[in-house]
Amino acid sequence: MSLRCRGKKGVTLLEVMIVVAIVGILAAVAIPAYNSYVTRARRTDAFDALLTVHAAQEMYKAERGFYAGAINEPDGDGNPVADGTWGYPEEQSLPGCSGQMAGSNYTIEMRRIDDDSYEVRAHPQGRQSNDLWFKIDQDGTQYYSSDGSSWTVGRWEELR
Repeated sequence: MSLRCRGKKGVTLLEVMIVVAIVGILAAVAIPAYNSYVTRARRTDAFDALLTVHAAQEMYKAERGFYAGAINEPDGDGNPVADGTWGYPEEQSLPGCSGQMAGSNYTIEMRRIDDDSYEVRAHPQGRQSNDLWFKIDQDGTQYYSSDGSSWTVGRWEELR
């Protein structure tokens, strides 16, 4: 009768090391893919906000004959007040839109160039600060940029 390994159960150090290596490889592949997915998902907030401002601008122009000059910003009590960044009076500000409408990951900035043209930008911040900038103009042309200075025309759908 042999006394070797009778009734003993367990795993060897080599087996544990192989399992740890496999888990490490899976994590090395999965974590970057997940981070990329989260970054693209957050972009949706910026796209939705830019398209909302674009639609609101079209309604504003249909009613008044020119585009709004500023986005309404809430005051400390949550009441809308005009954003004085571009120097337009409150009656020329765009109701229903704000610089924070894309959440904490993007700031929405609007600039009226003249009565018939404007641009709206989504500036990345916080967790998205290393992401792309996005812009839309009065024609609905969509742009993106890595730094907010040189713009490339492109469909945002490709970046989702």
